[in-house]
Amino acid sequence: MANHRQSLKVLRRIALAHCRGEHPDLATLARELGSAVRSHADGLGALAARVRAGSATPLIRALRTGSASGLQLLLIAWPANHASALHDHGACWGLEIPLHGALEIDTWRRPPDGGAPQAQGRHWLGPGDALWFDANEARMHRCRNLSRREVALSLHLFGGAPTSLAYAPSAAAPRRVPPRQLVAGPLQG
Repeated sequence: MANHRQSLKVLRRIALAHCRGEHPDLATLARELGSAVRSHADGLGALAARVRAGSATPLIRALRTGSASGLQLLLIAWPANHASALHDHGACWGLEIPLHGALEIDTWRRPPDGGAPQAQGRHWLGPGDALWFDANEARMHRCRNLSRREVALSLHLFGGAPTSLAYAPSAAAPRRVPPRQLVAGPLQG
């Protein structure tokens, strides 16, 4: 049985091995990460048990930032039933994979004329399931922890320097969200 530190090291190693070039094969990366998540379920469950569920906002821990390739590797602990704002990640490619718990991902498309975002689909992801997007897609999304009681953990990979745009529900025009400091607190990885 692996502990959570070993589990995170394995996931980080896989991500770094696949993300050496400008644009990795996201399907292969998702398959390998998914396999590792399933085989390290005990260690990742132990990590989820250590995360304090009292926070009203997600806890974010950088596992890798600022490399020459611009790879960002983030571990996010989602409070019960928490939903992110509708957002995109600029001109980056990205991959999101739950490690523990389940996420709902609503996808939206930004029309070329700059009008209001249009709903595209809804995806439910459990541990080891991945969703990815290519760079420069006019695509936005919103993530939500499906549990009303438990914290969910997810791993997010972004290639390039992400610039997140958030969209107010009643406005078509985006507003820039200032970069936030990454929280390394209670995740203890």
